[in-house]
Amino acid sequence: MDILKTFLTEWLTGLAFDPVLVSLIVTVASIFGWILIGSVFHMVIKLVISRLKAKEKRMVRRQRTVAALILALIKYLFWFVMAMMVLKEFGLDLAPILASAGILGFAVGFGAQELIKDMIAGFFIIFEGAMSVGDFVEVGNFSGTVQEVGIRRTKILNWKNELRLVNNGDIKSLTNFAGRDSVGVVEFFVSAQFDINHFTSDSFNELLASYKKYDAITELPSYQGVVDTQLHNLKLRVIFKTQNQKHYSIERDLRRDIQVFIQSIREETKVF
Repeated sequence: MDILKTFLTEWLTGLAFDPVLVSLIVTVASIFGWILIGSVFHMVIKLVISRLKAKEKRMVRRQRTVAALILALIKYLFWFVMAMMVLKEFGLDLAPILASAGILGFAVGFGAQELIKDMIAGFFIIFEGAMSVGDFVEVGNFSGTVQEVGIRRTKILNWKNELRLVNNGDIKSLTNFAGRDSVGVVEFFVSAQFDINHFTSDSFNELLASYKKYDAITELPSYQGVVDTQLHNLKLRVIFKTQNQKHYSIERDLRRDIQVFIQSIREETKVF
């Protein structure tokens, strides 16, 4: 821009224009030059955003959000610089303006610490891909499916259809179960007099092997043995693996079948 101003000044001066008029023309031309640059840049930003929207179906939510956020920050920063350049062309001293903007920004930032903390945390959650829409997560003592990951807060829906809004700055620990097999655990009790060798018998192994009928099963149930003792009772455990979050219904079915198996042994042996 300085090269353009020098060229116009020398050219108009050579045409014997009045110095005041030369200064006015150069200032107006500089302002229009900055506006033209800003307009071109704005058109480029809009073009990039439209291209992103066209590819929206092929982009994951995190990519779209981060791209839109970065483009918005660049756009606002550029227009701020443009405004400063225009004010400079009018001969205004930018130092006091920038100092005032800094003080105002500090005051606003101090009064909105929680908001800024949430937004910064949200940016890193999105940028690092800590969780995405559809993931099953646990935040604190609340677990559910992520409905929305925003810059300020995250929405999580649990199995009771309860929607919880969590401020991103309040997320101190996060467990994401997405993309991994889920482990199903079935624990049950029998009396100390019950012969636990029944759980290593062929009939019990056949019961466990029958669960290959479930398409979601990735690792068949296996008997783990006694995991705890409580006075006159023994606590036993069976575990298995399924596709992500597909273990709940299979746990219920297996718990029922094990109880039926135990009941049949009790009726046969008369040991309860």
